[in-house]
Amino acid sequence: MRAERSASWCLLLSLIGIGLAGYLTVLHLGLMHGELLGGAICSGSGALNCHAVTSGAWGSVLGMPLSLWGLIGYIVMLALSLLGLQSSEWAVHAATLTFVLALFFVGADLFLLGLMVFVIRFYCLFCLATYAVNVLILSTAARGLGRPWPRAIAEVGTSLRALVPSRHRPAAGFFWGLVLAGGVGTFAVHASTTFVTQGGFGAMRSQMREYVSKQPRVSVEVSTDPAHGPAGAPLQVIEFSDFFCPACQRAAKMNTILFASHRRDMQFIFKNYPLDTSCNDKVGRMVHPGACRVAAASECAHAQGKFWTFHDVMFERTAHGYNPANLDADMERLGLDMPRFRACMDSGQGLDAVKRDIAEGAKAGVMSTPTYILNGLPVAGGLQPSVFEDFVAVLKESNR
Repeated sequence: MRAERSASWCLLLSLIGIGLAGYLTVLHLGLMHGELLGGAICSGSGALNCHAVTSGAWGSVLGMPLSLWGLIGYIVMLALSLLGLQSSEWAVHAATLTFVLALFFVGADLFLLGLMVFVIRFYCLFCLATYAVNVLILSTAARGLGRPWPRAIAEVGTSLRALVPSRHRPAAGFFWGLVLAGGVGTFAVHASTTFVTQGGFGAMRSQMREYVSKQPRVSVEVSTDPAHGPAGAPLQVIEFSDFFCPACQRAAKMNTILFASHRRDMQFIFKNYPLDTSCNDKVGRMVHPGACRVAAASECAHAQGKFWTFHDVMFERTAHGYNPANLDADMERLGLDMPRFRACMDSGQGLDAVKRDIAEGAKAGVMSTPTYILNGLPVAGGLQPSVFEDFVAVLKESNR
């Protein structure tokens, strides 16, 4: 009876797990299309950022997102729970196999939690919720074993043999039918979305290899620019950006996601390229009036070691419309030394730094924002995590 109750609770918990894994998959699919779904809880300005956790180098195994592997695992647990409701004998087998699978999940969760805390340094509440579900499934299955867990693990072979379909065990056929349908459906979702966003298998990397092999590299002076990450890192990413540019505002959030998985091997550098003819004679028409003044203010904030605070706040403000006349009040709220800030602005020191960035951008062939320079290779437009990771892989292959 205890094993049957365990199966009932595991059934409920596996359904919750399917819901969480499904939602994380929706977030992933949105990100593949350049959409940041989930609101502030998934990509806010604080430590909560589901996108940074689930994307990037640590967010997939064998090319498939962890959320989809989790979905398959929960489907298996669901099938085992349904099997366990058939009879007391099946309940014992289901509890044994669910316990072992949940034990594997919890072990993987501990590793992923360590990555969150020490490597990525962002947290995903939905991921943490799946960890809690896995602990509950493990505990519930353990109570349904009816014997010490070391003995249950030793008898896993017996439970697996019970899943071999036969005329005498039609329920085993149902189990494999459900698992097969769930697995095929999950792989089909991954294959179809990958094809829609990146083309046929390997097509994106093939195009990138051709681009990397033929595109001449450019050199950009960055010694005085604001940067994240270790100097001399094997991967250098330079962004030419405009605080008033809507595409740059989206890119600023994506940049956080890209950098989260590469804190140790990537240096990210910001350069101003305002599409404002008052300081940028490389653009043919006025696109963002006031962008030069805000860019100059960012350089003056950089002179006081406050650039990245300014960067995050300003991209949030300009996304909703911004009046450069509010700069002084905003700089004061950021804690800048205001006499020093005003002197920097009035003397033209900040604007001179912006014009140096513009000259470097023109030399590198920048024509729009955002434009990235990845190890000397120009890439126009925003970077999505999956595309960026492919680019990084190709750069490593070519040692460029």
